Amino acid sequence: MCLLKVYLEEENGKKFIAKDIALVIKEENMIKLYKLETENAINLENIDIFSIDTINSIMIVKSKK
Repeated sequence: MCLLKVYLEEENGKKFIAKDIALVIKEENMIKLYKLETENAINLENIDIFSIDTINSIMIVKSKK
């Protein structure tokens, strides 16, 4: 099973946010990240999805400016 690792792109590199993400939901100004074993979401506000690399199971997000 290929679960996502999520990183925040910053000026000085990438910051690790979460791993084992099974579901990503975009709702207006928020991205909700759900792990496989829990119903609680990790909520990211004022964030855009920059890229999703399915081969390496990596999602990069960036702050909205």
